[in-house]
Amino acid sequence: MELPGRNLFAWRLARSFAAVLALAALAVASMAMAGTRRQAASAAVSATTASAATTGAATTGTATATPTAPPAAPPYSCAPNGPAGSQTIYGTFGDASVIGWTGNSQAVVACLGGSFFVTTANGPGSGSTAAVTGTTYGYGVYNDSPTTWTNAGGYLPALVTTFHSGGARISITNFGDQVTIGGHDYVAVYSRVQVSNPTGQPISIDPEPSAGLIPLDSAPMAVPAHGTVNHDYVVASDRFGGSYPWPSAAALAGAGTFDQHFAHMRAYWVQQLSGIVQIEKLPDASLADAYRTGFIYTQIIRSGDELKTGANGYDTEFSHDVIGILANLFTQGYTTGAHALLTRARSVIGSQTQYDDGVWTYPWPWAIYLLKTGDLSFVKANFDTEGPAGKTEPSIEDTAHLIAADRTGPGGIMEETNDIDANGYWTIDNYEALMGLAAYRWLAQQVGDTAQATWAASEYASLLAATNKTLDATIAAGHLNYLPCSMVEPNTDNRCANAEDANWAAPFLFGRWAWDGYLFDAPLSGPGISLIDATYDYGFGRLAGKLPPDTFGGYPTQYYSTAYNAGYGEWGLASTAHRDQGILSYEFMIANGQSGPYSWWESQQFPNPGSPWTGTHPEAGNGSSPHAWGMANANMVLIDSLVAERADGSLIIGRGVPDAWVRSGQVISLANVPTTGGRHAGLTIRTSGASVTLTLTGSPPSGPVLFQLPAFVGNIASASAGVIDSQTGTVTLTATARTVTVQLKHQEGAG
Repeated sequence: MELPGRNLFAWRLARSFAAVLALAALAVASMAMAGTRRQAASAAVSATTASAATTGAATTGTATATPTAPPAAPPYSCAPNGPAGSQTIYGTFGDASVIGWTGNSQAVVACLGGSFFVTTANGPGSGSTAAVTGTTYGYGVYNDSPTTWTNAGGYLPALVTTFHSGGARISITNFGDQVTIGGHDYVAVYSRVQVSNPTGQPISIDPEPSAGLIPLDSAPMAVPAHGTVNHDYVVASDRFGGSYPWPSAAALAGAGTFDQHFAHMRAYWVQQLSGIVQIEKLPDASLADAYRTGFIYTQIIRSGDELKTGANGYDTEFSHDVIGILANLFTQGYTTGAHALLTRARSVIGSQTQYDDGVWTYPWPWAIYLLKTGDLSFVKANFDTEGPAGKTEPSIEDTAHLIAADRTGPGGIMEETNDIDANGYWTIDNYEALMGLAAYRWLAQQVGDTAQATWAASEYASLLAATNKTLDATIAAGHLNYLPCSMVEPNTDNRCANAEDANWAAPFLFGRWAWDGYLFDAPLSGPGISLIDATYDYGFGRLAGKLPPDTFGGYPTQYYSTAYNAGYGEWGLASTAHRDQGILSYEFMIANGQSGPYSWWESQQFPNPGSPWTGTHPEAGNGSSPHAWGMANANMVLIDSLVAERADGSLIIGRGVPDAWVRSGQVISLANVPTTGGRHAGLTIRTSGASVTLTLTGSPPSGPVLFQLPAFVGNIASASAGVIDSQTGTVTLTATARTVTVQLKHQEGAG
């Protein structure tokens, strides 16, 4: 079964015929002229803008919230798009991003052109079948001319739309800030329309603010030659789940200036980012900004301790999503409120029965948490003890034993599921179950439960043997040279027959096992290891000529790419020839898939040549944008590609670094990397000619350091310290080593 409004297993979306028609209409609208687009936008938001006069008062608290500015033209579209009851907010060109504050109950969807949508009821994707209600705010001055849309400072959740009109350069900046008025906490959205006049003559520009935006100043419309005028506005958007009254317009206007709140917003997020892995320098700086933004968006999308998948679509929790988001947060070193987040996840996985993967992998984030923090007492308290609600709040032990109970497939494999939107014995299910058992065995060892550790090791060995035997038989019978997405069928006999359906690579991310199992010292064998490179080659080979390199495809009916594109490269870290696939596919997402600044729809349509937003961007998408689970997967594979910690305390450095990053003058630098038991380390990799130097700072790791760039394979001439394994391209250092210089036989990029 599925909750209304969502196809629960996130990577297998299917659109209804009505939604397909809506997307077709969206594409047609995107090719229209500016004036036609504005008329279409007006029609699209008629249901919400018609009620703006009444909902605006509710949003700001009193009738005094009505601005003194005259009525304006409808803003650029940012509203529920599609048939009545649509649970997704789109801009005209399929664009969407988010602004807001940590833990707000309902974040604000922002769209290209400086508009944004404040929800008043039935959040988009919340599971309600009722139509989303709320108000679109924006500025009629936006004209659909060539536009840039970026995060202020490269990563802050202040979205800046820049374009030209009437000879002026205009930028519209929107961001959320937490404010306290009358003892109550709110999120307020602050906006600035900045008009710069580069000409030698005065010009007059009206921002045309929509009704409900509260002016913070009385700036003139006239802009002197070579001058700049700022028009600032505010509107309340959230009460953190409270039912207290909204603030009045006067109270909001008196709560501080745009500049004061921007400074507070910036300081807050800089402080939040200081608690996680610091990616200080990369050869591709956009990846570092995407990483920072992904963390911030995840905090904005969450509601209290609820790790929602999206503020726009999927505005609720889903078991597998929560597990993946938690795993990434703990890997990043974010453990603030971890007890509440983990126990909340227990409720989510225990109450959702549509799919089993969240339950099967529940031990995994617990294992990462314990490895990074050493918080053994909390793990012991939850290891074999259920929550107050009993079985709907299962213990860690309960979830592991559910794996054994669910092994009802032929030959002892996992049960038949609908996990990729068709009934079958899916390969992904078996690798997820193996990952859950591997993490559970390690946890049992740490808490001192020898009996459970022994049971888990035995159950793991049994399931791995059954998985390998079944897959070997399927591969032999079908003469396959790849890992099939079904345990018992070749890809030609199920939905994976479509080369552009990214499910062909589902085990390579959602299965977790080949790489994450290795990190927790799980025994690894079989086609899930031996066919990694061959399966990547098979899948990309089928896509050649259909899609660009480094995208895995998408899902019905949008087959260009996905928010999981980088994550599909995770198993490449366990391969020989595709170790940098995660980073390469993340770079593809940034270059081709953004539907908002560092925001990606779960499934993405082909690029839209009619969009005014400069660059290459999908013409439509579905699911949610930004998509918290997709960002978690992308950022986790990015971190692991640079530095990963095994459960024995050893550090693996540089395993997924592209060869192009190992050229003279390139620098990779990380700080505040969480290691065993709350310790932190830093590292710098610097290339000069054919010399690659690793420098370590901070606390020494608990085990050896494995320095193993892909560029090292068969290419190490010497090393100033450590033991060289030329075949694997590894230099192994002691835990106390602080630096090593590796001399390459052949300089990267030199002839």
